[in-house]
Amino acid sequence: MNDVESATLKLAELLRHPEDLDKIPALKAEFLRKKAAVDGQLRHGLRDQLEVTQAGMNSITDGQRTVNLIKEEMMKIDKLCAEAQNMIDDFPHINLVAATHRNFEQVEQMKRDIETFEERLGGLEFLLSQDDEDPANQPNLLEIHYGLTQLRDVRDKAMEQIKGSEDASTELMDNLALESGVTVQDLFLRLDDVIEWFNKHIGEACMNLIELVQSGNDGMVVRLALVIEEEEKADKKAKALQDAQREYKDLASRFKSIAAGPKELRGYKEKFLKAIEFVCQEHLGETNEKFQDDPEKLEKYFKWYFNNLNTVKLGMQSLMPKKWRIFRTYSSIYHKQMHDWLVEQIDDESLRPPQLLAIINWADKYYSKMQKLSIPEEELEPHLIDNRAAELVRDYRQIIVKAVEEWMDRMAATDKRSFLDQDADAIEKNVDGIFQTKTLGDMWRMLREQLFVAASSDRTDVAEGVIESMFRALTARQRMWQSIVEEELTKYISPNADLDGLVPFQDWLVSIANDQILCIDESEIDVVGGQQSYLTSFEREIEPLVSPAYAPNIATQTETLRFAYVDLATKCIQTFCTSIFVIDFRSTMAEFFTQT
Repeated sequence: MNDVESATLKLAELLRHPEDLDKIPALKAEFLRKKAAVDGQLRHGLRDQLEVTQAGMNSITDGQRTVNLIKEEMMKIDKLCAEAQNMIDDFPHINLVAATHRNFEQVEQMKRDIETFEERLGGLEFLLSQDDEDPANQPNLLEIHYGLTQLRDVRDKAMEQIKGSEDASTELMDNLALESGVTVQDLFLRLDDVIEWFNKHIGEACMNLIELVQSGNDGMVVRLALVIEEEEKADKKAKALQDAQREYKDLASRFKSIAAGPKELRGYKEKFLKAIEFVCQEHLGETNEKFQDDPEKLEKYFKWYFNNLNTVKLGMQSLMPKKWRIFRTYSSIYHKQMHDWLVEQIDDESLRPPQLLAIINWADKYYSKMQKLSIPEEELEPHLIDNRAAELVRDYRQIIVKAVEEWMDRMAATDKRSFLDQDADAIEKNVDGIFQTKTLGDMWRMLREQLFVAASSDRTDVAEGVIESMFRALTARQRMWQSIVEEELTKYISPNADLDGLVPFQDWLVSIANDQILCIDESEIDVVGGQQSYLTSFEREIEPLVSPAYAPNIATQTETLRFAYVDLATKCIQTFCTSIFVIDFRSTMAEFFTQT
């Protein structure tokens, strides 16, 4: 129901005047063209989606087949193990000795790891302090990451053993002091601080990645990429382990190799992508402030956007793993941020007309610049402004049209009130001593100002809509004068009419008639100092603003308006003459022509 009401409102907006009915074929053609474009996009999108879906289904089928094969092989292995155990008489004793040996080795290894834990941790702290002094290069980044990974594994193993034990291991970890006097828990807490310190280094490097590439610091970029790539591999392994333990809990518990490895997702790759997004958002925030102050320089404000993408394209792709498709990743993140920012501006009810116009013009420029970076429009999803260009143009055009209509309505109300009140101050003599209304010059001045606003958009679709509204407003003004002149004359030709206001009425008739003539008078165009008529000046100002297809309409509507001015002036003079013969000469004519 809301869609129907919305469509009705849009139709009402497009067809506000009888003359708008002539635009129905053009509107129909435009909507059919848009529908065909949308249908084409939908077909293309559907085809791509079907291909992706089919590929996904094939992958799922292959994966399921692989999982089933693995499951069968695991069951075979389990069966062979059970059979082998039954074949060996002393297997339980052998298994017990082997388990004891494994436990002893694990205890020995854990003892060595705990004893060297503090020393290794101190070494990492020293390396981090060195990198603090050289944040642009961080030469120890890989060594620190390797050391931290080992210490993390030690802690994970210790915590895993504690979870699997039935004694008070946690209490021992908290209270039993090592040779240095610290407890294991103290070391683990200190490890958390070192990890946070390391993460800060990684975060700063991610935030300054573009600057690192631009400054030629390739070594730092490669080191950062290696760290994130290793963490990505570890996360994938941890995720696979979690899935295996969840789906094959019983089987996984019987194979130590399945339970080995990282237990938690550290999310360095996700943090890396978030850093790219955050940097873009920070730049957009600065751009937004400048945009609100001076929207005409929007292209200049977004220079950083395309410089960053160009830096990634030329300098970063060779430094990152190919599977990351880093340029595509950057362009997708940046495009989404640009889209979200523009849509937020569009949906803001306080958006001003200059900002709206800048956004309208920006869409085409944006896609052109992205094309120069070898990123075609069809690869950028979603559409920059959600395919709302036509709607935005209509909104911007309607702002100017509304201003024209409000000006003309206020002027018409003022003139009508002055005419009915017979306000002598509302008419004046011009430099040639001719009566005219005071609002005539103001009206054409206002139209010229709004025409300048439309011209500043550099869009023919905006200018044509505004010009169309101006022709409608001028025609409506002519109809208004004709209507109130006829109504006022009817009052005076009545036999019992009060004739006190007749003279001011006649002055107004002359002024209105002169207004029409002044709008089209070209009699002094060849005289030195002579000027073009208002209508001719208006016609010449609008001709460069429209498309060749619309140009014939200007000549037609101007000519129609010119004839209407002549008709209205003639009507006023005829009314003036009628007022003289029918009203002024009423008593005199009665004396001249008597009944026989």
